[in-house]
Amino acid sequence: MSSSIGILTYHRAANYGAVLQAYALQTAFSKLGRRTEILDYYCPAVEEDHRPFGRLGKKKNVFQTLTHSPVKIKKDKVFGAFRERKLKLSEPMKKGIAPGTADRYDLFVTGSDQVWNDRLSGMDPAYMLDFAREEQRYSYACSFGFDTFPEGKEALYTERLKGLRCVSLREKSGVKMLEEAGISARVDLDPTLLLTAKEWSPFSVKPKDTEPYILLYTVNGAVHLLDFARELSEKTGCRILYLNNQYKTNRDLTRIRYAAPEEFTGWFENAAYVLTNSFHGTVFSILFHKQFKIELETVKSFNVRSRDLLTSCGLEDCILRNGPEDFTFRQDFEEPDRLLSQMRERSFSYLQSICDSAEKMGKTKDR
Repeated sequence: MSSSIGILTYHRAANYGAVLQAYALQTAFSKLGRRTEILDYYCPAVEEDHRPFGRLGKKKNVFQTLTHSPVKIKKDKVFGAFRERKLKLSEPMKKGIAPGTADRYDLFVTGSDQVWNDRLSGMDPAYMLDFAREEQRYSYACSFGFDTFPEGKEALYTERLKGLRCVSLREKSGVKMLEEAGISARVDLDPTLLLTAKEWSPFSVKPKDTEPYILLYTVNGAVHLLDFARELSEKTGCRILYLNNQYKTNRDLTRIRYAAPEEFTGWFENAAYVLTNSFHGTVFSILFHKQFKIELETVKSFNVRSRDLLTSCGLEDCILRNGPEDFTFRQDFEEPDRLLSQMRERSFSYLQSICDSAEKMGKTKDR
């Protein structure tokens, strides 16, 4: 008997948010009584980006490439072990989506994560479910990672996305962008937010060291966040633990390296303060009711995803403003919890509708 729903997402990336949202979406479907498999698809662009001698190896600095490679190899082992422990995967698909895949599942869900970000996926049509029949195509909380189409690509995006039965996005900015292109869409929670703090807590591994700490977690290069972390440490007496695999800069900070995803959530749950510029860092700060600040500006981009999430939860006061107000932290999460609960209920209702469609299609197939 086949699993009724096939999920296509970034589960193979050595990235905490990527594997945790994949785990959470499978868990959410399981709560609704529906079996799923993640298609173990090897996206060429994702594989190139995450292999030890991938895009980094194209840089002129050969020494930097060689010194980073052991780090990437270790990370790959950590995330590979997590996939084996926690994710239900199909057979490997290393040379494209396997022939006949559309006949082995009742329907498909693409998402969550930035599966529609052309810089990450290489505009891979598999993430628009081009291999499936139109009645099988659904998305859940997909993200573009931008709020305006890349130059010259709007027509290609709209052509491919019009084939989906229902378009579900993670950010309101994406809905506005698609509606202006003539495609209706809805907003749903990132899968990690479908699970409550009580559900994440038994998943998490608690740090052995109980001394209070400021968890600093950065992606894409922080602007002012590290300086703020040092100031906060001076004011509070809490040490800084820096969850980051870089090794050349900020050597005064104590590093957390090669943490498994269960340890990652544990570091968030048990922190006295959290400072981050990461979307999923924002997610777990909210879920665990942390005293936290989010830096939206990074060296490479602006974090649209965290901005939209904070706004939808009424948590704009948790944005780093580079002023004296930054040292005041939110203590009351009653209203954000209420808003999040409403959004969670709405998103589970949508997932239930997908399950209902899968059941109907399964019965039709069995006739």
